[in-house]
Amino acid sequence: GAPARRPGRAPAGHVELGEICRVHRGQVTGANQVWVRESGQADVPPGFRFPAVTRARELFGAAGALPEAASLRVVIDLPAELDELPGPERTLVSAFIARAARAGAADSYIARHRRPWWRVGLTAPAPIIASYMARRPPAFARNVAGVRHLNIAHGLYPRQPLPDAVLDRLAAYLRSSVALGQGRTYAGGLTKFEPGEMERLAVPWERIADAIRSSC
Repeated sequence: GAPARRPGRAPAGHVELGEICRVHRGQVTGANQVWVRESGQADVPPGFRFPAVTRARELFGAAGALPEAASLRVVIDLPAELDELPGPERTLVSAFIARAARAGAADSYIARHRRPWWRVGLTAPAPIIASYMARRPPAFARNVAGVRHLNIAHGLYPRQPLPDAVLDRLAAYLRSSVALGQGRTYAGGLTKFEPGEMERLAVPWERIADAIRSSC
């Protein structure tokens, strides 16, 4: 059925999250079976393997923080220019690209619209990563490990640099305050938060910032 949306305005003493952070979807690979691997099974040089949140349950089980990357899968993100790689690396990467092409990775809609097709183009790590579609409120995890994220999650990117303590408090507030009714609810109870809807969440920003200043 059509989604039911319940818009709201930031109450007194609050600002919209979008004034503090931009919210961006994670990257789409176009062929997860090719570009997403278990950390020990990726047959490309280590510098092209990026630990990443690739499943929403990794955020639900994070207990508020992603302190290490060891338990996550990796996304393979290759450089656009292969000629600049040292010989041994170029051999490994070229062989992987050939296997990826045989597996159909060059033929997906996403791959056909990026140049070159083999460059996934992961964005920078987001300080806070959030789930956005479930039958429960979003999980907001501090990205202490500095991992990347795919399109099963949103990244919260501060518009200006923020201290870790402020980011910790912001994530904690979002974990405790965001309700399912603030997203778009579909038949069956599945609720989705688009980036724009997440940016409209109300945050008591002065209270968060004052609490940090008073502890200094």
